Amino acid sequence: MNIRHECPLPDLSYAVVAPLFIQTADGTILISKKWSLAGIWIDPAGHDLTQGTVMAVPFQGVDISFNVKLAPTSDPEHFVFANLSVRQRETLSLFYQGVLSGKMVATGDMISSLDTPVDLVPMGETEEEKAAGVKTASPRLRRVIWNVVFYLFLAAFMVLFVGGHIWDRLSTIRLDHGRFVAPTEHYLAPDTGYIDRLYVRPGEAVARGDIIARLQDPDRESDVEEVRAEVLLAERALEVAQTALADHLARKPDYRAPLLEAVERASQLLRDHHPGTRHVSVALLRAQNRLQVFDQGIDVGTARYHALAADFTRQAEDQSLILRRWKRELRHRKSAANKYVIRAKTDGTVFAVHVEKGHFVGRGDLVAEVEEDTPRTAVGWLDDSMVTSVSLGMTGTAKFNFRGEYRQMAATVVDLQAGSDAARPDRFGMIVTLKIEGAGLKTSRKLFRPNAPAQLELDRDLFAGSRAGGNDAGS
Repeated sequence: MNIRHECPLPDLSYAVVAPLFIQTADGTILISKKWSLAGIWIDPAGHDLTQGTVMAVPFQGVDISFNVKLAPTSDPEHFVFANLSVRQRETLSLFYQGVLSGKMVATGDMISSLDTPVDLVPMGETEEEKAAGVKTASPRLRRVIWNVVFYLFLAAFMVLFVGGHIWDRLSTIRLDHGRFVAPTEHYLAPDTGYIDRLYVRPGEAVARGDIIARLQDPDRESDVEEVRAEVLLAERALEVAQTALADHLARKPDYRAPLLEAVERASQLLRDHHPGTRHVSVALLRAQNRLQVFDQGIDVGTARYHALAADFTRQAEDQSLILRRWKRELRHRKSAANKYVIRAKTDGTVFAVHVEKGHFVGRGDLVAEVEEDTPRTAVGWLDDSMVTSVSLGMTGTAKFNFRGEYRQMAATVVDLQAGSDAARPDRFGMIVTLKIEGAGLKTSRKLFRPNAPAQLELDRDLFAGSRAGGNDAGS
């Protein structure tokens, strides 16, 4: 670096020629090649150097930057420093002395200059401060009254705040891990198989007995079809046997006609006074007896009407028995196949479907969830040390956030079950279920998202024990 010394002007200190970097308010970097402790000489190049100017002093490869305020002079390229702080003056002076002497400024000296206090703060109170203090001081009585009022207000606030917390602790029982739950029924796969068909989608309403899904089991379906074919064959065989029986029964008059004709002939001979009257009367009695025996269901002579009727009847009964047996077998096979049909157990709304058509499922896999058509409730956990303080019908409140709005609703305990803490399974206590008052089916589904957190508190009757003791004493 070339350094040139110049004689000072009457009103300025020595000016040195060394690079000094000036950054304007718009970020432009200008270089001042001539400067002194009083100011710099630089071509502003159209920039305003009186506002937002930063000056950088090079030191051992780094720049020490600080804000400076430059004031213009009669020379358009000459600006003087205005209101430099002690720290800035010390830093600039070290660099100035180093340039004049041609020696490198020591690091320790530069650090000392940077650590120089910004301003010297007077320890005493100035006259202006004393006058302002006297002018703004309040009378002693007013200050005493103000202090008394302030501390009374503070004491009342502390009493109300701390007392409120203590009263809440005594008058309420807070349940842990409060949340809203939906009465949901989980439908599991009864056996391994493939999903043949899904009959519902999330959000759809179902009634008790509606089919939710059907599983496919080729072996069982083949068994049903085989038995159904046997039923058809048995029905046809029964129809043939019943037709044969009906045809044979329709021919009874044909079998009875010869016997009836014999009775009529013998009667006619008796009426005509045939010479062999006694013989004719015996023939009539014999003919009438044969007809009577036939009508009683006994075959007469070579005619086998009743025997054939019994055979046809037996065949029809056998076929009917076979048909009933196959139908019973078909019902059994269908019942076994219906095990693969998942039906709704109660009215509700499909909450979720976890499978797709053609999906393979194992026994016990979750297929669908259906929310029952009952209002959603709130559930919380209570430590076993407090179980004697809670009973069915106990009132309380449920506090929750709905779309950024704080809400609070009355609640009633409707169920108590022993159970472990959801967050800590090793802790055993009680699961408390609360019904939210005034929240029906539609309202509860709108306000209470399943598993949404809620602050659940029960109202403790502090005087229940004393009343119970008084009743016992009176009895």
